[in-house]
Amino acid sequence: MAVCANCSRELQPEWKFCIYCGTPTGVPVTVAVAAAQPEVPPAAEPDVLRADDIPADEPAPASHPPAARAARINILAVLALILGCLVSPLAALFGHLALNQIGRTGERGTAIAWVAIVLGYLSLAALLVLGISYFALIA
Repeated sequence: MAVCANCSRELQPEWKFCIYCGTPTGVPVTVAVAAAQPEVPPAAEPDVLRADDIPADEPAPASHPPAARAARINILAVLALILGCLVSPLAALFGHLALNQIGRTGERGTAIAWVAIVLGYLSLAALLVLGISYFALIA
């Protein structure tokens, strides 16, 4: 079995790139395509990687996506997290609103919104316990 030259993990014979680190495995693209689709004849130069050899459904091997494609973090989720850190029950409300916006716009920040929701509900529960205990001690 072949081993990746970069991360030293085992590779399958049909892999064109290491699925762990993304390093090219040295398997010609035309040979891998021919193994997947036997009716396609192999190219004359199997060692040369051309743009026509990469199937359309397969992304081009890139180490990092371009910075322009990076999604923004939802501002409402960040605000909800700040409110959660300040022990405010409004963090749950802002977190739910942030999740709704993230679902519509595709922005990042889902985990931040969920953390804010949990912190908001914990602070609401703490306020309820404190309020009930205050009124129970007065009576």
